[in-house]
Amino acid sequence: MMEIKKHLHGLTEKEVLKSREQYGRNLITPPEETPWWKLYLEKFEDPIIVILLVATAISLIFGIVHGDFTESIGIIFAVLIATGVGFWQEYDAKKKFDAMKTDKDFEPVKVRRDGVVVEVPKDQLVVGDVVILSAGDEIPADIELHHSMDMKVSEASMTGESVAVSKYVMTEPYTGSGFAPNLLLRGTTIEQGMGEGIVVKVGDETEIGKTTRQASEETDSKTPLEEKLDELAGKINIAAFTVAAAMFVILNLVHWDFAFGDNPFVMSWDTLLTEVQFLMGAVVVIIVAVPEGLPLSVTLALAFSMKTMAKENNLVKKMHACETIGAVNVIFSDKTGTLTQNVMTVVEKDVVDGMKEKLDIIGAINSTANWSNGSQVLGNPTEGAILKSIGHELTETLRNEYDVISCIPFSSAYKYMVTYANKLSSNEKIIVIKGAPEVIARIIGFDGFLTKVSDQQARGRRAISAAILGENCDFEAIKANLDNGVMIPEAQYVGTWFIEDPVRQDVPDAIKTCYKAGIDVVMMTGDNLKTGTEIARQAGFKNIWAIEAKDFDKAIKESGHGREFPNVIARCTPTNKLDILKWAQERKYVCAMTGDGVNDSPSLNYADVGIAMGSGTSVAKEASDIILLDDAFPSIVTGVKWGRSLFKNIKNFLYLQLSINVSACLIAVFGPLVGVEMPFTVTQFLWINLVMDSLAAIALASEPADEKVLEDKPRNRKEFIINKPLAKAIFGFGGLIFLICTFVLWSMNKNIPYISEIDTTMFFAGYMVLNWWNLFNARVIGKNKSVFSGLFNNSKFYGVTFGILVTTWLIVQFGGEVFRTHPLSWETWGMILLVTSPVLIVRELYFQLFGKKKSN
Repeated sequence: MMEIKKHLHGLTEKEVLKSREQYGRNLITPPEETPWWKLYLEKFEDPIIVILLVATAISLIFGIVHGDFTESIGIIFAVLIATGVGFWQEYDAKKKFDAMKTDKDFEPVKVRRDGVVVEVPKDQLVVGDVVILSAGDEIPADIELHHSMDMKVSEASMTGESVAVSKYVMTEPYTGSGFAPNLLLRGTTIEQGMGEGIVVKVGDETEIGKTTRQASEETDSKTPLEEKLDELAGKINIAAFTVAAAMFVILNLVHWDFAFGDNPFVMSWDTLLTEVQFLMGAVVVIIVAVPEGLPLSVTLALAFSMKTMAKENNLVKKMHACETIGAVNVIFSDKTGTLTQNVMTVVEKDVVDGMKEKLDIIGAINSTANWSNGSQVLGNPTEGAILKSIGHELTETLRNEYDVISCIPFSSAYKYMVTYANKLSSNEKIIVIKGAPEVIARIIGFDGFLTKVSDQQARGRRAISAAILGENCDFEAIKANLDNGVMIPEAQYVGTWFIEDPVRQDVPDAIKTCYKAGIDVVMMTGDNLKTGTEIARQAGFKNIWAIEAKDFDKAIKESGHGREFPNVIARCTPTNKLDILKWAQERKYVCAMTGDGVNDSPSLNYADVGIAMGSGTSVAKEASDIILLDDAFPSIVTGVKWGRSLFKNIKNFLYLQLSINVSACLIAVFGPLVGVEMPFTVTQFLWINLVMDSLAAIALASEPADEKVLEDKPRNRKEFIINKPLAKAIFGFGGLIFLICTFVLWSMNKNIPYISEIDTTMFFAGYMVLNWWNLFNARVIGKNKSVFSGLFNNSKFYGVTFGILVTTWLIVQFGGEVFRTHPLSWETWGMILLVTSPVLIVRELYFQLFGKKKSN
């Protein structure tokens, strides 16, 4: 870096140009936005979508040979719907987010250039500029102070520290932890005082610029759902081609005379045509084995959750975050503005008997804070808290009663403020003081209140004590005693305000729900250890293990705390937060990170799901996956509920679709062994897949969130999406349907009484209705509740299920030669519905007899 010109004259125009050329403009490079077309193409990276595209290509070849493009059109339609819905939901969320962003890069800043004070846009600042600052200003760049007066800066957005920190000039290099007291960071705000400083870093080189870069880096990490769908796609590929190959071999074995068949195998066009038909049948099995409705089901479920979560104050920017939040087992939370209100509040007072009015007078007149529009207080947050405890009306009344003659402003050096005032109605003079309790105790020669102060400070509260130094006495004499450190014997203690940034009222219940749901909550804050511990206690944290961030590596090697790692981590820098988050992710925790400040943004970006407060910084919101519009921690719990319910809906669809695929593929493979080479025609196969895939996807995706999921533990990230219970249900029902259908096919071929009356149309209709009944079971599988529970509260579900039944009836009644069907009578349809209904009845009876006991 060039040697910075440290003089009050400021830079010349030539020096400004040279500095800008060397260090650039004071602009933070925004993250590169993904164009809409690329956002859409990204939807085709889904592994199931890739399989469907391959299936589309195969079906197009098949369509050219067979002259039927029904399946190709159906698959293409399913792909376009799935990708289109996913794209539109994320694009719509992006537009809503963009509308929330504000641009402050061009606000005017006072600088001294060529000896003259001028205003320049923030983006025109350069390294070496002398900037003039005062209370209320947002720091425009990283600045090194060369002059200051009673300056306090809120660094909450950068460090999470809720209390403003003193800033002053240093003559020696800073060797402590955290940011140096003479360094002002871009994006922080001056709460009191004034000063001048020299710009040392601009744009991307500032601390906020570096943090913003980390917040926008590509993490290349996959969500738990994406990992499982990748794994599922691989297994489906293997299974589909294995079953297809087996079917092709079996068809040849039972058809030709070189094995078990009666047809002579000779090289001819007829033989070649037969082999092409067998191959086409095998190809159809591949297509049937791939659940076309899965991406549609996943997308619709995500979109439905995304839309509903927005109504419940969760603006989801990235669609998969809807599900990922349900898999979370650790929530890393910021303190200020997330668990607490980020509003300093007087929570208790210690008042000498009969002195309440005097305490209000001291708080009102001995203050630099002011009411604005009767509802907000401008100025020092501590003084603002005192004014709020007094109230707007009383504050103005007291200030109108007293005329301030002189004052000694607060200084971090002596830690008190004194006001000399005249009561207008009686012309009585009064000298009052407020400040640090230990300082007030020394000045007035009384420390009887310090025990209570110590108890309150142990609870993480700030204490501001007040006293009357004298009435109708010499102000200059009092001032001289203060300057000389002489005790003032006539002084009288009045009381103390105890101030804290209170925990949000709804946070303890939300934390309790998190524990019940098997989710650990860890606070990572820039605040001190004592305050962090107390806030954790008030928030309802269990087994509090509090450390400073610098001791994390040492702490995790310890044992005996009843925890694997600490749950209160104080004095965290952005780097500390990111390192701890990555440590947890390496151990396969699914991590959510909540926050509102710039210091939180890198962790928000790298977390499995980043959750920013709606009132937070634009950098934090840019880095997040979900924005809490109401800033309420309980909204995270709502997100978890929707995420878990969504995953259950996806598994319910997998149960329905894969049980159909299992039975259909097995019937296709083993049908020839019982004398029926093609139990279903190619077109029937395809419509079984399309109708039960696409329409059932819509029905099951629309299921609302279930409160009971918050009583479950988070799922194991390593566990395959089709776990043992689900696999048993899929292969159990699919296998049962396969056995029933194979027996029916065998009986049809062997002329068994009654069953032999069933023809291929009735067989096809019966198979469709069997799976239609199972759709009701699929809605509640794994939820241990009746199939009728909440059934009529979801109009989408019963509307779509009715549509599936109607579609099946239309295919059968009017399919003709295309579907190898003929119209059935109403009596036959009634019989089919009756004979297949045990699929639903048996399951409901089992629940009523045994399931209720398990749920009680």
